[in-house]
Amino acid sequence: PTARRMAPILRRAKMPIVGIVSGADFLRDRKRFPNVVNLRTSYGEETRRLVSHMFNKLGARRFGIIYQDDAFGRSVLNSYHDALKALGLPILAKASYSWHSHSVHSSVFLLQKADLDVVMLATTTTNAVDAINMARTLGDTYAVALLSIVNIDLLRRSLDLPFEPAVFARIMPDVRNESIGLVRRFRSALASYRKASPEAAARVPGPYSLEGYIIGRFVVAVLERMPDEPTREKFLASALATEPVGIDDWVISFAAGSNAGSDYVRLIEYSNDNPDKVTAE
Repeated sequence: PTARRMAPILRRAKMPIVGIVSGADFLRDRKRFPNVVNLRTSYGEETRRLVSHMFNKLGARRFGIIYQDDAFGRSVLNSYHDALKALGLPILAKASYSWHSHSVHSSVFLLQKADLDVVMLATTTTNAVDAINMARTLGDTYAVALLSIVNIDLLRRSLDLPFEPAVFARIMPDVRNESIGLVRRFRSALASYRKASPEAAARVPGPYSLEGYIIGRFVVAVLERMPDEPTREKFLASALATEPVGIDDWVISFAAGSNAGSDYVRLIEYSNDNPDKVTAE
């Protein structure tokens, strides 16, 4: 909702928006928003990958969804419908809720009789907690699919009951995996920052700070490849050029006419039989 209100204002001002923290599909329309430079994967791509995994790896055939009744939730609903349609499957049950209320509980009740294998939660972290707690209290055993908007660590700390089985989509690499060059440089930079700034001593590596690090380095790389004095127009032309930008071993690349620079999705699966993470990239 915030991006939908903000993006047109900045478009009229011809102000570049780089690395907006939203996967909303409407922001990936370059004709509509030529000033937006997306560095993260869309919710639509996350949804497609989650559906594919649930269908092919978990054998799911009966799909439902609980979604926030706003631009974010409806966008995910449309992507979910399209992903299932491609597999010849319908959405068997769906329910929406208002983001500022606790009516997500009633959405869980509405899906109870559908005998579902999977429920996609197009929700924020707080509402995902409420929905999963209610579902498990009622004895529902379906798998839950969650987008990158959900904070895994906060969700796990907040739940009263086990949430497995579940599959989470992540759009950043694992900040603990130092075999990735980007992650090594990020952790080294953060360690140097903590050492130089006592107020930053408590900061720990996380996906959001990694995303901010990528955005910062991308902007520097774009400016470095501009031969002339930068202007808004020249910056956008350089940022959205088809020549890839390499940030260590992380590559941001825009197809001709596109403003989406990444389609990276990492899936993390939790199961009742195996509580350890199984990652698919």
